[in-house]
Amino acid sequence: MKRIAPFLYLLFPILCFSQEEINDPKVTFAIETYAFLKGQNTALQKVAVQFPQLQPHVTAIEKNLKTVFGQAENNITQFLKQELSSNELDSLHNRIDSLLQLQFLHPIEKEKYAHDFLLKVKERSNYINNESVSKGILSFKYHDAPHQEITDGHVDFFSTKNHPKAEEISLKIPIPKSWLAEEAEMPETIQQFTSYFGNGNEKILIVVYDLPKELHNIKLTEKSISSLFPPETNVIRTEAMTIDDMPAFMIEVEESLTYQNENMKIRMLQFMLVQDQKLYCLQGSIGPAEPDEDLEFQLKKYEPLFRLIASRAELKN
Repeated sequence: MKRIAPFLYLLFPILCFSQEEINDPKVTFAIETYAFLKGQNTALQKVAVQFPQLQPHVTAIEKNLKTVFGQAENNITQFLKQELSSNELDSLHNRIDSLLQLQFLHPIEKEKYAHDFLLKVKERSNYINNESVSKGILSFKYHDAPHQEITDGHVDFFSTKNHPKAEEISLKIPIPKSWLAEEAEMPETIQQFTSYFGNGNEKILIVVYDLPKELHNIKLTEKSISSLFPPETNVIRTEAMTIDDMPAFMIEVEESLTYQNENMKIRMLQFMLVQDQKLYCLQGSIGPAEPDEDLEFQLKKYEPLFRLIASRAELKN
């Protein structure tokens, strides 16, 4: 075994269950991240056992990792317990253990390789980069409080500058670093972002509509906004607010739709304002979900994030 570090980037794809076993991409994403963290912990133990003189370094790194990644690992563990059956969870643990035993069957050839590995782990604990596994760590670290990812500084800023679908529009918003930016099919949607690095059921959309002439002077009120939605949309609550010091309106709705030939629903918070005959909408959504699923709890968990993004939006004339 020449090095440890490359193994940690190869382990988690091998561990993924087949599509026949796991159909939820978020669960697969959690498994990949969980396997990486377990492999990293085992590799550190391997270094400490084979090179006792490095034990103080390993102990210091493990303490730092627990501070940085401990919450992510705890949240992934709880998430997998909820999403997997007992048999699936046992199979996952057995597969991880067997792969780790096989990988670490032979000793590390040189102490320098152990030093290199410790340095890389230390760097990773101090700076989470854009690797997929790091996105997983961030996603699950803030699993219970998604808005905290931005307030803790793990944030990217999306700007419409030079965007092909945003001519004459200047908008800038913060987005959690673990969310995946994706192109949107609808022409009015400039950009969309999906939680858990594209594997989650939560989205943030930037939508801009050119208002027809008869709506150029529209004033945003509960009545005027509600009239823009189809009859099957259930308006739950509205709230007057400001975005970038301009009058705006928030509306929460639940909408029925057909998704992949099935009846589904989606719950949304939409933050709207009008400028230069355009209707700007920052939309945070949960779903699609089964018609009988209660999305209120999930929306409440993400509402602080959606509000934070709207409150920090910058819209220039």
